[in-house]
Amino acid sequence: MKLRQRLVTQCAVLLLSTTLFGQITLGATFNPIENQTLTSENLKTDTTVLDYTNLNVEGLLLPKELFILEGTNTTVENYTIFNKNAFLSQFSNYNLSVVSSYGVASEDSWSFKTGSLNEYPLNKRFDLNFYLSNDTTLTEQNVSVELVDTSNTTPVRLLAIGDSLTRAGIYLNQVEKKLPNVKVLGTRVYETDGISAREGRGGWTLNRYFTAINSSELDSPFMFPTTIDGARYKGNTRDWKNICYTDSTNPIYAGFQTIARDWKSKGPYLYDMNGYYKYPLKGDVMVDPSRPKGSEWIEWTGTSWESMAIQPTTFEFSFSKYMERFAAAYTEGAPTHVSILLGANDFGYNNALEDMEGYIRKLNQMIASIKAYDPHIKIILCTPTPAPNTEIVTDSHQAFYNKYDRNMKIATYYLLKTYDNEQSKQQGIYIAPMHLTLDTTNGFDYKETTETIDGATIPVIKASNGIHPNNSYGQLQMGDTLAAVIQKYR
Repeated sequence: MKLRQRLVTQCAVLLLSTTLFGQITLGATFNPIENQTLTSENLKTDTTVLDYTNLNVEGLLLPKELFILEGTNTTVENYTIFNKNAFLSQFSNYNLSVVSSYGVASEDSWSFKTGSLNEYPLNKRFDLNFYLSNDTTLTEQNVSVELVDTSNTTPVRLLAIGDSLTRAGIYLNQVEKKLPNVKVLGTRVYETDGISAREGRGGWTLNRYFTAINSSELDSPFMFPTTIDGARYKGNTRDWKNICYTDSTNPIYAGFQTIARDWKSKGPYLYDMNGYYKYPLKGDVMVDPSRPKGSEWIEWTGTSWESMAIQPTTFEFSFSKYMERFAAAYTEGAPTHVSILLGANDFGYNNALEDMEGYIRKLNQMIASIKAYDPHIKIILCTPTPAPNTEIVTDSHQAFYNKYDRNMKIATYYLLKTYDNEQSKQQGIYIAPMHLTLDTTNGFDYKETTETIDGATIPVIKASNGIHPNNSYGQLQMGDTLAAVIQKYR
């Protein structure tokens, strides 16, 4: 069956509050966010719920600027914006058209090829005009396009934070291949996949990066007791036991073996069979979840690990302490850039985006913590990627994909509304619009199979993976989009 790309026809309406942006804004300086210190009794998601009654949002999902890597006579860069990814509505009566003196507009997309195959202005800038209309309304937006000079090779050390897409690292590998002198950093590295490193964890939400400490399954690398220095905190014994000995091939724990060896690919681990740090100094601290409640937090006295007399009850997200604790992963220097790609697990499985306000609050908090460590670090917020083309999928998951696609678009809408402005840019915060450039037809893999419905076996087409774009094309598009933003803001 030939795969075709058409506008989504599933109808959906979501009403959103106008109060979000009045409450959540970035200040002129990165001051600590309220309630940055979390107590052990309150390690949970924000309970603030948006009011879905005031504003009917059916707008365009476009940043103010787009960046395309400049090609050469021998290297052509292809950049495509897919129409159905560029606006929020899923109503079939909406039509999007793109008008520009450059590139090629079709019914489904606008595309541009750099290098010798395309003419463009001498200043390497031009405008795209988007027109979204239905029978009664017309919404338009102008987007400035810049072709980015690729001659700048200033070193970039990129720390990528995210979920399973970042853990897989395919789009990060594309960035390293596309741009010279770029290295991806993080505490997670797989010796056989050729990707430098990353800070990705499958299934994780932004909230989990803020709450997982003394947890049952892999603590957040950014969470610390407020009273303990980063270099003094040696982590969760259960984590290190699983990483080093009992569960090292589990996708949850795989990839941390190098940091467990003090950033060596071979040799003994820094932790014993029970997950205890082998070379502690007096005052070093760990948490052992297997100990009785109220005695889990332990301290090295100089001769043994003993329960702390005063057990920690307050915890903080601290990028500075992260850099202290995992200094072995950063011997070549601290990150110059941090990319953040989250949202799929935060919102994809929910009925609606009931905690977008809390999500933005935590994102502000993460940014504030990074900037407190080094205000010069450039932060790139990647928009979450859409679902597979729901016009292709015919199995029983189609309704789920429509919901997922809508939620990713709502998350993108609020990321753009909050951060795509001059104030954020002056503070070194930028948007990588991965949602626009992902081909949901060819960027996912599909397969023909059968499904039994009411006792009848019928042929269906299903997405081979409904959340992750494929490695051969979709994730490469993601990498190209991120690479252009990095090159612009090296």
